[in-house]
Amino acid sequence: MRRVIFLAMAMMVLFAFVSCKGKQETIRLGATFPLTGAVASYGVSAKNGIQLKVDELNEADGINGKKVFIDFQDDKNSIRDAVNIFNNFVNINKYQIVFGSAGSSVSEALVPISLSEKVILISPISGSARLSSDKWEYFFRTIPSDEEQSARLAEWVISDGIKNVAVIYTNNSWGKPLAESFMRLFKESGGNVVFEEGTPEGISDFRTIILKLRQANFDAIISPTYPKEGGILVKQLKESGINARLYGGDNWGAPEFRNIAGNSAEGVFFTFPSESQSPQWDNFVEKYRIKYNEKPDIFAAYAYDAATAIFEAMKKSKQLSADEIRSQLLLLDFEGLTGRISFKENGDIDNEGYGKRTIENGKLVTINQKEK
Repeated sequence: MRRVIFLAMAMMVLFAFVSCKGKQETIRLGATFPLTGAVASYGVSAKNGIQLKVDELNEADGINGKKVFIDFQDDKNSIRDAVNIFNNFVNINKYQIVFGSAGSSVSEALVPISLSEKVILISPISGSARLSSDKWEYFFRTIPSDEEQSARLAEWVISDGIKNVAVIYTNNSWGKPLAESFMRLFKESGGNVVFEEGTPEGISDFRTIILKLRQANFDAIISPTYPKEGGILVKQLKESGINARLYGGDNWGAPEFRNIAGNSAEGVFFTFPSESQSPQWDNFVEKYRIKYNEKPDIFAAYAYDAATAIFEAMKKSKQLSADEIRSQLLLLDFEGLTGRISFKENGDIDNEGYGKRTIENGKLVTINQKEK
């Protein structure tokens, strides 16, 4: 009987040892993105891009022989959900690195926790100019700041001969700074803003604003709005008979915008993160199509580059602490899918790139290049 008990205990110890060893052989990181809801396309693209890089890394023996696992969680683009997820990552899972999120207002809620807990937070999607700050030491992003986007948008509208504009924007940490920066640059270039109004996230009726618009004399409407709100606005503008030129921010490139706006989306203009000219791009597209049976968008590429940057920094770190990884991130300089990957001291990517698009026959078309 004693022998049986001894053997059983020995097996338990051996199992515990093997389990513990297994855990040591896997590096676990967190990721919080909207995987369902109104802007799920962004989060799914980011998840796919990151996971593709993880698969490639693990096939090549991981990081110093250890495999990498990403714990993807769905924050639904909700600040409350994202904060809960992030706190669990930090306090329960003890992750040193987290990918996320998509909405700038969500990421803006996470950066103070990232700073206080000394956890790396890297986003491939959040572009708000408010996130460009030296005080957020542990925040990085591979998408260019919206300062670049607003400059491109103002330059575009001026070059189209537009003198008087109405501005309607989503009043959050993404839409408001982008609208304010655009208006400042537009005015500096000689343009006039004859109407402006911020609207809350989730608004579904713009008819009161449209009534006000009828009293203004404008040549175009500039609208940095989220995909759902932007789609509703464009549809209601067309239904009301307002046929002015419409310019939006990069969110108008999301499939949710076209799904809601329908035929009213035809002919709208919007900025978007420039397409990659990297020699690696075709290979990435082929691998992505094989794995996911669809063509990747630029946000999948930004996410792939974010994962590549993190893994390169981890490989160069003597210990996998947030401070060591942060130091290595700031030393990186390599050619990624979306261009040169090198970070400024404030965590912004050290490159620029926003292009111009329109919608023709329900398809995204790059202006001047006419590429789908």
